[in-house]
This record gives sequence, structure tokens and C-alpha cells, in this order.
Amino acid sequence: MTETARDPRVDWRSLEAPHTYVYTGPMSTAGERINRFALSLKSPSNRTSFLADSAAYQAVHGLTEQESDLVQRRDWSGLLEAGGHLQAILKIAATLGESLWHIGAHCAQMSVAGMKSACPRRVDGLPSRGA
Repeated sequence: MTETARDPRVDWRSLEAPHTYVYTGPMSTAGERINRFALSLKSPSNRTSFLADSAAYQAVHGLTEQESDLVQRRDWSGLLEAGGHLQAILKIAATLGESLWHIGAHCAQMSVAGMKSACPRRVDGLPSRGA
């Protein structure tokens, strides 16, 4: 992966695509199949079915060929562009053993290690209950 996020020519504060996708009503409508599919993965039995045969599970949820391709390639930024809601997409990532770090790194076109090193606040886990 490239270190595009550190490119000084890119205004990463911009709220215009491709830097940020403002989740709008039309995006929600466009991403309805993706989001329903993704949120179905809250159920352990659905996660098991998806991992056993992802193509069949996606077909049951009516994903288009393009949407299924985005899921298969773990194209997190493509799923966001297609109307996927970040928290729904995170369900897919978690089912596949990935995290929000992976989604963020993919969207910033950098490695997960690069993303973590660029984060000003170190997060290594959950705080202890006594803290």
C-alpha cells in the first residue's frame, strides 16, 4: 500500500469525495442491500453461513454482482462509496477477521501499520476495569 495519506498535496481535511463520504439519504437507499446483508452478520449462525459459502450467502441477500465483488475483494472504500454504512461494513470486516484499522487504512491507501503509526493517540486495547 502507498502512503497517500501523507502526501502534502492532498487536503485530507476536505469533506469532498474521495476524502470523505457524507452519508446521505440517497446513499442509504443505494446501499440498502449491502447494509441489510452486513447487519445480518450480527447473528453467529449467519456469520458461520457466510464464512462457509460467502457467494451463496450474499446471493440470498440479493447483492448485485458488483456489490458481491466489493465484499469479496474487501474493498472497504468501494463499499462506502456504494452506500454502505461504516458500522454495517465493520460487521463484514469483523466477520472476516479485520477491524476498523483495516477499513481506515484501506480508505487512506496505506498499510494498517502505517495507519496506526499516523494515529496521534496510541490505542492498544480496552482500558482495565479498575481504571
